[in-house]
Amino acid sequence: MELLPLCVCVLMWAAAASAEEPGPEITVIEGHDVTLPCSISEDITAERFDWRADGQKEVYVYEGGLSSSKDLSGQHEQFKGRVSHFPGGLKDGNASIKISNTKVSDSGKYSCEFRRTNQTQHVKLLVDGPLKDRGDENIPGAALRPFIRTLGESQDGVQLQCEVLGASPKPEVQWKDREGNILPAEEPKISERGGSYDITLQIKVTKTGYYRCVSTQETVRHQTEAETYVPVRGTAQKPNIVTIDQTDNWAQLQCEVLGASPKPEVQWKDREGNILPAEEPKISERGGSYDITLQIKVTKTGYYRCVSTQETIRHQTEAETYIYLHGSLTGWSDPVSVAVTLLVVCVVLTVL
Repeated sequence: MELLPLCVCVLMWAAAASAEEPGPEITVIEGHDVTLPCSISEDITAERFDWRADGQKEVYVYEGGLSSSKDLSGQHEQFKGRVSHFPGGLKDGNASIKISNTKVSDSGKYSCEFRRTNQTQHVKLLVDGPLKDRGDENIPGAALRPFIRTLGESQDGVQLQCEVLGASPKPEVQWKDREGNILPAEEPKISERGGSYDITLQIKVTKTGYYRCVSTQETVRHQTEAETYVPVRGTAQKPNIVTIDQTDNWAQLQCEVLGASPKPEVQWKDREGNILPAEEPKISERGGSYDITLQIKVTKTGYYRCVSTQETIRHQTEAETYIYLHGSLTGWSDPVSVAVTLLVVCVVLTVL
């Protein structure tokens, strides 16, 4: 009877020692590299440590300078060529490994065991798939493609509305331009029915262009979007440049900006952005919309830009043209003119 308390204590200790500590949880996006941590406070250069996945698959083994990546067999096919350790950290007890180019199938529980000391550490790895449209994967609740409609047009812009219906989990809905920049929008209207969400998001746009409504469900790595083109009435279209007349020494250029409201400022500029002196613009107005014609005489080979700016609606557009003047030797930024000039110089020197 005296041994009973001792036996109970031994059994309790054994149970506690055999219980697995959960260890850290690490999340990474598929395709990225990840480091799984493991270390003890001693030099392990001459020791052995084993990494396994889900208690069965051999992920990586190191033993006294030999490793799965070069010398030891048994590594599971899934991890071949993608796992390495940190040789410089062995003296400090660092048995961490790096898994390169992670895959969703790498997700699971990993164990790091030191054979000599019979110590085991654990790490849980979750590899998320990339954000993409997973509508064809039959994911319950994955948002359908957003629906975009135009609600109305006014002097200061066009009102757009995006609807995302029946989505679960609740998506994040955003308006973006074609470059992927998030655009400021109104507060979303959100309704919920049985765990599914309907979201409506409106925005007023003031520039002609392409606009995208993007729905993102991060937890299921699902993202879908819709795009629309909006011609905002009054925003100046790209200027039209024509060459009116040209000689060997000069060219008369004309820029036209049509149907713009509010009235734009039209300027000629060189490629460095310097404003060039031009003639007085010709301006005509019809119902609040403006047609502007601006001419300039240029005497140098080079690039010339016509820039239309509507400051009040923060809209700017431009067009560019290249002019080569045979009598001008100042167009050194143009490779063709440089080559022609050098050829002429060589011919002259040869004749002399």
